[in-house]
Amino acid sequence: MKLRRDSILLALFGDLFVNLCVLISLIFIYLQLRRKLNSDGKSYKKSVIVDGLSGGLLGVLLMYFSIQVSTETLVDLRFIPVMLLVIFLGVPHAIVGALVIIVGRFIFGITVSAAAAAIFMIILIVGFMVIDRFFKKVDVDLNSYKKGFVMILFSNIVFSIIISVIIEDTDILKILIPCYWIISIVGGLIAIFFVDYILKTQYLLMRYEQESTTDFLTGLNNVRQFDTIWNTLISEATAKNERLSLLIIDIDHFKNVNDTYGHPAGDRILIELGKVLKSSSRSFDIISRNGGEEFSVILPDCQQEQAVVIAERIRKSVEVHRFKISSTDSIHITVSIGSATYPETVADTAQIVGIADECLYKAKRTGRNRVCTSY
Repeated sequence: MKLRRDSILLALFGDLFVNLCVLISLIFIYLQLRRKLNSDGKSYKKSVIVDGLSGGLLGVLLMYFSIQVSTETLVDLRFIPVMLLVIFLGVPHAIVGALVIIVGRFIFGITVSAAAAAIFMIILIVGFMVIDRFFKKVDVDLNSYKKGFVMILFSNIVFSIIISVIIEDTDILKILIPCYWIISIVGGLIAIFFVDYILKTQYLLMRYEQESTTDFLTGLNNVRQFDTIWNTLISEATAKNERLSLLIIDIDHFKNVNDTYGHPAGDRILIELGKVLKSSSRSFDIISRNGGEEFSVILPDCQQEQAVVIAERIRKSVEVHRFKISSTDSIHITVSIGSATYPETVADTAQIVGIADECLYKAKRTGRNRVCTSY
């Protein structure tokens, strides 16, 4: 008898462990696909449907690796995807996932056990909603492990009650329920840790990718991204014989601003100037902060005459704009701009940036607050 009990115990642990491994593997695969497809950028309604369906399908897949404890009854960890949806995405996502799991369970057969599984899932989603709302009110830090642990305990209690009604064999229950509690607690906490770790890692990676191409202060392209875009547009302009203009912009006497009003005021001006450049340029022009107080505007398919018009518009917009240096004070600044256009004023693409720089210095030397171009 003891030998039979031990063999059943090992089989249950083995099957539940396989269920857990399948769960973790599928979560990992989905989270990677989710990032590739940029699900975070989708609308909330689309996220509810896509993520809810995905979580529900994950629960259905777990049924294929479930434990057959009787001719009708399947035991698995299908509650974990629903729990994860509540914790990391929200209740609407979890409701969609739970409905998919309920429908999926009936695919395996319309039986008393299937009806009990549907009731189990309905009770779980209601309980998870209550627990989620409670923690949002009480736990300011929204600790996912605390919330998850309470949800797992709730799920285990409900499972134990329902399975005790369905399975009348007490010998099986004495083995099944403790095994299920152990694996579900360990598996649920591992799943929470795993999802939390991957989401944080993906967030940090996204931040790194963004910061590697974006100026931290203004939100414009940084010099690295400028170089990448510039090289691409130069190749396209050469191949298609299109015109390409470049404006290099520098704030006049910016050191005096920093010395007089302080660097925080200087940062405010840089941020505000980025907004002025955006509003004064065309919607498809590429604006970058190339470093310090120097900015650039790449003008695709733009002839020299039009580039000068845009540069003058920028110069005048900056001249009349009041730049706030504090909550109460504001000042006026001016900019000098150098312009170069391929192939009208510069035949060699390798010299465009250098010549635009020379034109900028000429604007500085000849009085500032002006646009200079090469002819």
